[in-house]
Amino acid sequence: MCSCLWNSFVRFTQSFLWEATSIFKEPYHAVLVGLDSSGKTTVLFRLRYGQYVNAVPTVGFNMEKVRTGGKGWIVWDVGGAERVRPLWRSYTRATDALIFVVDSSSSEERLEEARMELHKLTKQQSLFCSSVKRPRPPLLILANKQDLPTAREPSLLTKALGLQDLQESQQWMISPVCAVTGEGLDEAMSSLSQLIVKSKKSSPLR
Repeated sequence: MCSCLWNSFVRFTQSFLWEATSIFKEPYHAVLVGLDSSGKTTVLFRLRYGQYVNAVPTVGFNMEKVRTGGKGWIVWDVGGAERVRPLWRSYTRATDALIFVVDSSSSEERLEEARMELHKLTKQQSLFCSSVKRPRPPLLILANKQDLPTAREPSLLTKALGLQDLQESQQWMISPVCAVTGEGLDEAMSSLSQLIVKSKKSSPLR
């Protein structure tokens, strides 16, 4: 069998297996939040289509079914403008994972704004999860725009966002990515998938 036919066969088989297994396995639910212009929609479309798609600012929300990190996902992308940030609370109440996208090349003022919004959201989520007796979903911070010369390393963003000050019950991780090229996204989602499994297994509320 020539290589082109073999490659076509492999792609068909992978697609068939994905469709077949998705019938029996529930996909994970994740919500993308973050300040406006952090790259949330670019992340979503990169995960969905496997290529860069020019995105316009999200006024409400976007939703896509994606396959990444060895798992199926339903991913919601919620607008990051200040006037729509109150919507984050509603979208993140019943989710398997929270993904906070930050522009790693942001100014100090914007990073402080991101820190305040992130901590506000996690506190709201903590209160809600406690009230309904469900475990807190893991938090993935995507340090986006790592291709830019002014991009900060994850260690610097960890301090700027005060991640070390999050409650001990909040599992989190930070991953450097570039939504335009897709670099680091699959690895980040794979690690998040493992963190979800670990969280569910170790939760006393199971």
